[in-house]
Amino acid sequence: MDFCIATFCFGKRYYEQCNRLINDMTNLTDPPLLFVVTDGVEYISKFDFVKPINIKDYNQDYLKYENNYYGFDFSVKRYSLMVSLDFGFEKIILVDCDARINHSLFNESNVTQSFSKNSILGQTTYDFNEQINSNSQLGNRLLRYEKEFNFVCNKNELKFMPEDCIQYFNIEKNVFYKLLEDWDRCIEIKYKEGLPNTPAGNIDEICFCALKNNVLVGNNSHKSLNIMYPEHDKWY
Repeated sequence: MDFCIATFCFGKRYYEQCNRLINDMTNLTDPPLLFVVTDGVEYISKFDFVKPINIKDYNQDYLKYENNYYGFDFSVKRYSLMVSLDFGFEKIILVDCDARINHSLFNESNVTQSFSKNSILGQTTYDFNEQINSNSQLGNRLLRYEKEFNFVCNKNELKFMPEDCIQYFNIEKNVFYKLLEDWDRCIEIKYKEGLPNTPAGNIDEICFCALKNNVLVGNNSHKSLNIMYPEHDKWY
């Protein structure tokens, strides 16, 4: 397979959710590789298709973050993408660790058609202009990044901001690395200026950095709906 799945988990509750996803994948005839960025490699179920990566190999700062929902910086998921890219993948399904596999729909054909070249797509999307016009934290952060990078998104054309529970990335390697480099810079701005990390404290960064690098962001629910799906044990 030329695609992989990438996720992350920090703390006991999330190890359990990640292992639930792994258990789902054991029931696939030919599971894709799963990359797991974590602070607890020893807690991740061991199978040939599972590749746990200790976050300290990429950024030791994340060992200091709280592992509860409101205290954690979910921008760590950029390292899940980085790991997958370092292993040679340009097609990546980035998921939160509470994702599940729909075994009746998950197969190579269905997954492959859910990607689109040079894009980040999601089955659930925010309305971009609503976030800007409602003065939401998500919209405000994106506007701040526009000013810092001197790059203004075309708000008349952009309709969707893919929600980050499940996203399909398909980006050429050199562009992908540049996108992640810009994302790092957004994180620096966020912490330097004390911008709030919630709600949705990485969707704006993903979408802004994609647009800055001429990568499409959009909706693919007509192709990918319920191939994978989130299952929250309880609302955060």
